[in-house]
Amino acid sequence: MALIARALTTIPMVKQHLNIGAGDVSQDSRLELFVNAATARIESITDRVLKQFPIVETQHGGRQNILLLRQYPVTAITELRIDQTRVFTDPATVIDPLEYAIADDGNSIIYDGYFPRGLGNIRISYTAGYNSTDYAGQLAELELACIWMVEWFWRHRDRQDMGRGSKSKGDESVNILTEMPPMISQVIDHFRRIEAPIANVLTGNL
Repeated sequence: MALIARALTTIPMVKQHLNIGAGDVSQDSRLELFVNAATARIESITDRVLKQFPIVETQHGGRQNILLLRQYPVTAITELRIDQTRVFTDPATVIDPLEYAIADDGNSIIYDGYFPRGLGNIRISYTAGYNSTDYAGQLAELELACIWMVEWFWRHRDRQDMGRGSKSKGDESVNILTEMPPMISQVIDHFRRIEAPIANVLTGNL
């Protein structure tokens, strides 16, 4: 198994945190699984892609000149196409880059004209998410949350207490942390999507 492109941390960083020797590769496959799972879990909770990644997105036009994109922060728009046939292969469907721009909120595209009404007639290729140049602090927070979550997975790897809230040894009872530790969820909550979900549903006549 290899790390996914959007992985929020690296195997060397996880090994250092877990005090696993850099030359010990016996757990690499398991750690890669944990990093991928932790990244996917964090993305699911926040409802967004977090590490900078190329996106291709299709939306509906509704005679608006601002289009809210599904991922953010938007760092670059590679291509904008408008095609009522929804084929998106005709060079004539490509919009001149001088006619649109990323909005100040980093979450929308502003078009000089109006997006014509239609179903799935707009396709945007863009890059969104945090990068190490402009968002080093945010990436550091997310990497730490990912490492902590990997550690949480790691501590449970050989335990035989799945589904149990506590376990006993002699006269002692020890609580088992079955829920995500608060220190992880507090970091993740800071990155949750806060705007309303994109309905992008047309009303009235096309």
